[in-house]
Amino acid sequence: MTEQTAQESSLERMIAIFDVTPAGTGPSGLATFTAESDGGGGRDVVDGSQILAQSIVAAGKAFPGRTVRSAHSLFVGASSPDKTLQFEVAPVRAGRSFASAVVTASQGDRTTVTTTVLLDYPQPDVIRHDHPEGSAEAGPEESSLISMPLTGRELRIAGVSSHDSADEVGPPVLDAWLRYATVPERDGLRRALLAHFTGHLSISTTFRAHAGIGTAQAHYTVSTAPMGIGISFHEPVGWDGWIRYHHESTYVGAGMSYVRGQVLTADGRLMASFTQDAMIRGFDDNSGQTAIPVKARLLPGRIAGRGSAGRDAGRNENMGHGLAYPVPR
Repeated sequence: MTEQTAQESSLERMIAIFDVTPAGTGPSGLATFTAESDGGGGRDVVDGSQILAQSIVAAGKAFPGRTVRSAHSLFVGASSPDKTLQFEVAPVRAGRSFASAVVTASQGDRTTVTTTVLLDYPQPDVIRHDHPEGSAEAGPEESSLISMPLTGRELRIAGVSSHDSADEVGPPVLDAWLRYATVPERDGLRRALLAHFTGHLSISTTFRAHAGIGTAQAHYTVSTAPMGIGISFHEPVGWDGWIRYHHESTYVGAGMSYVRGQVLTADGRLMASFTQDAMIRGFDDNSGQTAIPVKARLLPGRIAGRGSAGRDAGRNENMGHGLAYPVPR
């Protein structure tokens, strides 16, 4: 592992990773950017939600003055934390207000993530409602503290002490409370930070409704991976203190799960809505493969910027990294 990937994960470092570097104009005449990845988890696969966050920042830089309103990523290949990521922003249309673009993330000549982004200039309200009904099972102080070693971030989950356990059974809903030591001043980086956590707990939410299966089994007896994440931002995107990620799994079957969620301030104001499509499949008995290679797993005690309760959380879901090692056929 390179020195870069061995660095400890921290909020400060993660925000710096989101802030992609302009790399001029590519051969096709499109704006390009480069970025590194967080490798503090000791794995050979980059979180897909990290690349979603970086794509949001790249689009914002390619269309200065406009605000990213939504972004939808498909994780089409694995990215290595040891290699630089390249981002190319291809405009679809740029009108007087709205603009759209496709951001392609690649390493070398290999595409790993594509993200469709909508941007515009926010306008004054005509009408507004932004406090959806419903509340968490418990507030942050009454929720269970979860070990997820990203220095500068505190995570608590309402009503659940071990979300990755096969013994944790309940409705397919999880409310996660997060508090960051600092919140970025730049609007684009705040949106990137909100997007980053959308890939972390969705598969755990789906498993919760089914006895005998949990994300601690991921890559050992069951193969899981987020395949796509979409996020829509709701103005204004700003907060102070605790924020809540509400997850609800509305469908699982035929090897796929679907989760929808909301990101809210402590007083219930909606800042973002998100969805995740994920793969949940058994290993192919005819392939001879019964587990994901060690370097593709989340290793016990070495989860960076993601994770779960306790040291065994290293075996939890493929949180946000997108397609990993061979998909079962």
